[in-house]
Amino acid sequence: MLILAAFAALTLGETAGAAEGEPAPLRIVTSFAVESLDPVDQGFWFPEFGAAETPMRVLPDGGVGPWLLESLDQADGTHWALRLRPGMTFQNGRPVDAEALAATMSRQLELSPSAQAELPGTGVEVTGDLEVTLTTPTPNATVPHVLADEAVFPVYDVEAVEAAETVGEGYERLAGEGIFTGPYAVTSLDEQELVLDRYEGYWGGMPPLPGVTVRFVEDAQARILAVQNGEADLALYVPIEAKRALEGRSDALFLTAPAGKETVTMPFNVTRAPFDDAAVRRAFSLGIDYRSLATDVMDGAYDVAESMYPTVYPFAVANQKTDPARARSLLDEAGWRPGDDGVRAKDGDRLEVVLLTYPQQPDLQPLAIAVQAQLAEIGFDVEIRQVEDIMATQQDPAAWNAAMIFSGTTDFTGSPESYLRRYLITGGDRNDGGVTNPELDELSARLVSTFETPARHELLARVQEIVVEEEAYLAVAALKRFPVVASPAYRDYVPSSSLNHVTFETRPAS
Repeated sequence: MLILAAFAALTLGETAGAAEGEPAPLRIVTSFAVESLDPVDQGFWFPEFGAAETPMRVLPDGGVGPWLLESLDQADGTHWALRLRPGMTFQNGRPVDAEALAATMSRQLELSPSAQAELPGTGVEVTGDLEVTLTTPTPNATVPHVLADEAVFPVYDVEAVEAAETVGEGYERLAGEGIFTGPYAVTSLDEQELVLDRYEGYWGGMPPLPGVTVRFVEDAQARILAVQNGEADLALYVPIEAKRALEGRSDALFLTAPAGKETVTMPFNVTRAPFDDAAVRRAFSLGIDYRSLATDVMDGAYDVAESMYPTVYPFAVANQKTDPARARSLLDEAGWRPGDDGVRAKDGDRLEVVLLTYPQQPDLQPLAIAVQAQLAEIGFDVEIRQVEDIMATQQDPAAWNAAMIFSGTTDFTGSPESYLRRYLITGGDRNDGGVTNPELDELSARLVSTFETPARHELLARVQEIVVEEEAYLAVAALKRFPVVASPAYRDYVPSSSLNHVTFETRPAS
């Protein structure tokens, strides 16, 4: 009854109607709500739904290549020449030239925590009608990947944004202002939906769809039912259980991205017992059956996690192991003795840990339950605590011991540096687990300034040795191949590992 009630409340918004002979507007349902049109705070959403673009983009092979840029050239270790494609405009008709790109990048570097974290101390200068020079304070091998990061440099019309003189909820007034460059322009945003219409002046040609509607629906089953009942074309962030439930049906299809690139990470809070002891963290990691999580719990729709990084990348080292016997030995050596109920204890303290999850990613619950059962076999008492805002909860060291998060150790762009620098380095802006390791700090600094592939791989091998084996600062539960439930009209849709759900190429099957 709850599912039916949730679906009954689902009324999809309308985009511009389709002309005779062309596809209908694409209808998407998703669990995450776009809260604002603020391009600094919420700009990362808009490349995902075809509204915004970045200077570079993630390619199907996992590398990066030009998007709004025609070329990216490294003049020397600290200077990069960004040359734009000619003839591009924002959706409001204003030209996308060097002045506009420099304004966007400068504003992001001034106001965006993501840009500041990725490229601190970086300057931008106009050096031609279509050319901008980016200068980093030290050699930085991550620049091409950062330019492809949706959270760092979504390109927008700074003049239009600042002219609106908007703050907070007022950014919704930017709907209809055509501030981005993508094939679909935002026409409205409210608490229920984001609506986009085709931008006929798009630099890549006439977009194939008349529009896109993105509806925010928290209940996962309601999203799937919307597709089954013909009320939506694509449902995002669907639970893996949908794969088996939809087998043999003709009204909806379960599709996944070609490879698992999104890591389900489990960072540990090293500032709080019992995970202030590396032996306990290592035991926790060794006690997990990663193959079972991917093949049994996730029904084969996830890839097995054998490394800190997705195994499709050549720098990934397969050093994450399952070894319950070794896990028990480590706990024995550390003084944790099994009690009558199977839970270990030491000096009167039970081996209890709080594992955080969050509801927007429905697969986390079955994964967490499986991890809980597996670790009970070696003496852990794992409490699963689902929280609405996991990032805010992690900022309270007393509230958690471990967390299960879809975060991407290569940050969706194929770069290993960003996660390392932000989550595992002393003072990192997302290092909520309190990791402090001087060697890891040094390796991170060397990695970002190293451009040669063999040397980078050597540094990354040592990073993984520390993070996974020696200190066990995190474990990776599984590798997600991004799943989508699609209507028959979108049976050929290929889900994106880099979260580009709508692109210029998106269209129904012929």
